[in-house]
Amino acid sequence: MIVFGFCLFIFGICFLIAALRLTVQNKRRTAETTGTITEVRKHRVRKHGTTYSIDFEFLLDGVRQELKKVKWSLSPDVTKKYTICYNPKKAKDAHVKEFRPSTKLYLIIGLASIVVALILVVAGAVA
Repeated sequence: MIVFGFCLFIFGICFLIAALRLTVQNKRRTAETTGTITEVRKHRVRKHGTTYSIDFEFLLDGVRQELKKVKWSLSPDVTKKYTICYNPKKAKDAHVKEFRPSTKLYLIIGLASIVVALILVVAGAVA
């Protein structure tokens, strides 16, 4: 139980680090515009199903910008306009809002994993 608790603790820490990384990126990428899909590449991975590598384009001050190789596990709607969040100082620093995981979800998973891990470690040490 102690080993599983330790592994779960590490898992929780990884989710907290990912949440922190997303938060920092979101603070930099304060401007929004709309973009469209220019290319979709389908990749089949035996054990993990199908993933898509998607290229987007968007206009900033009349200049065409590209966001390449955005990974996604669902087939995208190529007719839809997507929200592109970008850093006003560096347009290449961008992400697709609709494809962005929730920072709150990462925090909840991370904290819950750490709490359960601590309970398992304490229970294992007492037993």
